[in-house]
Amino acid sequence: MSTQTENAFWLVWSPTGSAPPRYRHASKQSAITEAERLARAHPGQLFVVLEPIAGRRVDNMVRTTYVDEKEIPF
Repeated sequence: MSTQTENAFWLVWSPTGSAPPRYRHASKQSAITEAERLARAHPGQLFVVLEPIAGRRVDNMVRTTYVDEKEIPF
């Protein structure tokens, strides 16, 4: 299994929003500032700052060939 490291990032998300978050903020403070700006622009709507802690991706296939024990090739 390979391990990959990426820079941390933060997203601003609204549970009642019509579009998923797309912009990756490079700092927590930048995301908080944007959440506050959006909250002022959309009174009553909740904006949440999210920080991912882990991610997983399957990007290869492992093939297994099973051999009949009666036909061991050695």
